[in-house]
Amino acid sequence: MLPNVTMESEGTPRRTDAPNRVYYFTIGTGTWHGTATFRVTSWRRFLRSPIGVTNKLLVTTMHLIERLTGPLRQESTIVAKPDVEEFGRADNVVRMTKFGVTLYLLEEQYVLNGNGTGVTVRGHERLGPVPGLFTRTLTYSAEVHDDGMAATYRMPLLGSDWIGEYRVSADRGSLFAELLCDWGRATEETRRISAPA
Repeated sequence: MLPNVTMESEGTPRRTDAPNRVYYFTIGTGTWHGTATFRVTSWRRFLRSPIGVTNKLLVTTMHLIERLTGPLRQESTIVAKPDVEEFGRADNVVRMTKFGVTLYLLEEQYVLNGNGTGVTVRGHERLGPVPGLFTRTLTYSAEVHDDGMAATYRMPLLGSDWIGEYRVSADRGSLFAELLCDWGRATEETRRISAPA
């Protein structure tokens, strides 16, 4: 069976069934709502980690907020741009809030690799409710697998290297993620509430 293809304006075929295009364009496009958690799993390793005072304050604050008030609300909107960049791009805005206050804001571009599985992620994030105070830009990689039903992200967050494992449900309507580092664990559970028109 031949893979599904579309033709570029220059006549170069693009596989529409490539795992990275399935993950971001077929499944991911739309608006997703759910919850996010964040916990320090080893205070000993956390306190010994070389992440700096600012990151330690942010981590401790995030841990305490969740312990005292419960999971954060997460909203994400992904827009597919299949004709941008080498193999397409998806833009995403992620907002995590508590009591209506934005505690985390992330604007990302997922640049798809022509190999059908690789992704370069370019992002700009803000930690905390004050714009411009704790912000940074970052670039990291991801790999989509299982025919577009899962992805692994290798991301630098809060001064440490994290591995994020994302898994789409069988009905393609929800997503669960677990992010781990040497001293912490975060989760995301979201459900698509609207698809693009």
